[in-house]
Amino acid sequence: MRLAAIFLSLSSLLASTWAQSESTEIFLWPVSAAQPSSLARIAYDPQTLATDVVSYTPPTELTSSSSSDANNLVRVGFFKNTPSASKQWVGSVLVIPDGAALKNAKLHLHLSPQDEIYHVSLSLDQKAESDEPSDKPVLAVDLVRTRAGPTPELNKPIVPRPDGAPPEQAEKTFFQKYWWIFLIVTFLAMSGGGDPGQGGGR
Repeated sequence: MRLAAIFLSLSSLLASTWAQSESTEIFLWPVSAAQPSSLARIAYDPQTLATDVVSYTPPTELTSSSSSDANNLVRVGFFKNTPSASKQWVGSVLVIPDGAALKNAKLHLHLSPQDEIYHVSLSLDQKAESDEPSDKPVLAVDLVRTRAGPTPELNKPIVPRPDGAPPEQAEKTFFQKYWWIFLIVTFLAMSGGGDPGQGGGR
């Protein structure tokens, strides 16, 4: 009874966790195709960065026998609602080798500071595809959170030294001190230094 109660509590905890998670549908859109097709539906938790592949239906063949380069270009992305459009395509372009299939792939989902997916990309596991084939397709998901970059410190007060002198500055390099000399020499070299035949001979 105690084990059953623990199992039920864990199940309810996991259910409540995934109930609060987000989900998105990723589409596959070959350049040569007229419309995209559903590739996978991913549930993710922005707080713990946990992911769950709800469904994954990769195509068995992505390229045809044609020699056109367009057959090797595949768009991977999703549709996003924006103020200007109800369904705006957001994604990236992937070059698929001839005869490749997406049985083993890795999906990269990039989260914005507002916990919204703003970019998606797909990478193929060529080593896994070259091994003994598996009947069940495998999709790995990498959830990446965007980190804020360094910001400059504006209006930072200057702290003088104990003797009242301004703080020491980094010593300038030789070029920073005498850059104007290099400029003059370059100008004279480009101008030729004057024509010696125009010396005003008498």
